[in-house]
Amino acid sequence: MRKYILTLAAAILVAGASYAQKPVNRTADVFAGGVRTSNVTLTPTSTMMNVAMDIDYSAAEVGKKESLDIVPVLTDGTNVKELPAIGLYGGRRYWNFLRNGGKTGRDFKLYKEGKAPQTEHYTANVPYESWMDNCQLLLRQTSRGCCNSTINQGVSTLASYVKEAFKFQPDFQYVQPVAEAVKNRAEQGEAYLSYAVGKSVVVKNFKDNAAEIQKITDIVNMLKSNTSEYKVKGISLKGFASPDGSYAVNERLAKARTESLKGVVSKALADKSIPVTTSYVAEDWDGVIKWLEASSIDNKDDILAIAYGELKPDAKDKKIASAYPAQYKQIKNECYPSLRRASYTVDYEVVPYVDAEEIKSKISSNPKDLSLNEFFIAANSVEKGSPEFNSIMEKALAQYPNNEVALVNAANSAMSVGDLSRAGELLSRIKDGGLGKEASYFTYAKAVYEALSGNYAKAASMFTSVKDKIPQAAAALAQLANAK
Repeated sequence: MRKYILTLAAAILVAGASYAQKPVNRTADVFAGGVRTSNVTLTPTSTMMNVAMDIDYSAAEVGKKESLDIVPVLTDGTNVKELPAIGLYGGRRYWNFLRNGGKTGRDFKLYKEGKAPQTEHYTANVPYESWMDNCQLLLRQTSRGCCNSTINQGVSTLASYVKEAFKFQPDFQYVQPVAEAVKNRAEQGEAYLSYAVGKSVVVKNFKDNAAEIQKITDIVNMLKSNTSEYKVKGISLKGFASPDGSYAVNERLAKARTESLKGVVSKALADKSIPVTTSYVAEDWDGVIKWLEASSIDNKDDILAIAYGELKPDAKDKKIASAYPAQYKQIKNECYPSLRRASYTVDYEVVPYVDAEEIKSKISSNPKDLSLNEFFIAANSVEKGSPEFNSIMEKALAQYPNNEVALVNAANSAMSVGDLSRAGELLSRIKDGGLGKEASYFTYAKAVYEALSGNYAKAASMFTSVKDKIPQAAAALAQLANAK
């Protein structure tokens, strides 16, 4: 017995080096001790380990007083499970064995030498134990002679099995965005105009005024040149004045200068069908605050406190000038000139697109013309999860960075390429209940994220909560039932 244990342990150590990374069914024959095995399989189920092989005894030689015990063994190097054995007994030993009761204390199939089939199909089923996740099937053969003495013993490795680690395979569910009824868009910018001292009239050929006005007319003319896609709906002009001087004077200047700009723009467009509306800001204190916050000016916080304060505009300007004269000079020279400007907004309508190829072209050339639904049409024209599909989802998010449908879809595409970090960041930007009537898709996406992150219990709870609304959740739950 001690010799058997040492021999088996040594064989297990040697066999351990041949472990495969996936379940292995050996089909090559193994010939040892006159016994040939072939078509060996290890087939696990949820409760059993099934073993099968073909055994050829035709070359086995056993003397009249000898025996050959053949024992399949499952082991992981520590745990050992012997399967039903087979005995080939010589004539005299066979009859002695029967006269002595024919018992071995284990499952045992006995053949008399010369009466054994040449081949047989061997099967055995044993309860599956956790250590069998990584095990080998060995074949121990022991030849015995007179007085049950051991003549020879050997162990052969027949097959090995390594259980694959559980890997969640999600079915990503992308959300179809609602189509825009009317695709309203706007082009915005700022024109920095120069005026003669104390004047409010915009002179087109004064300094850089012509180029600044051209910014506005170029946009409108570009849109007008493609009436099959665009319809200009109007232009909004907003004039700004700086805080130096009295508020009353600045208010009159801002208003008059904006109206003068309206006249110049209208004339340049030569199109009375396009409405031009105006508004103005007498003193742009928001611009002052923005400049101060970005600056490194001395006494910055104290000056900001005045700018944010409740004083009237003229009083704010005078207080900064009197309390911080050096800083006020810097503000007046560096900040105030940039506040004297006009902002413009050109409102227009874009036709809807339905052709996927045309939409793809727009994604490259002018993505702001596209609705989120149109991005989705383009994505659906290519293979789901492909690099092009994921690229379209990312570009849709770039155009609609705060849209919750775009966030969920981009998170799904990130998870499809294994980028859980990005997916988690995108999903974190959506509040619970986000997507409104489509909130179940947000929960489903979060459940997929948790499952891919290994948080199976949390994922299962989320999938359960939406399984009545999203059929794929049931399949996901079935997968998670096999997770450990």
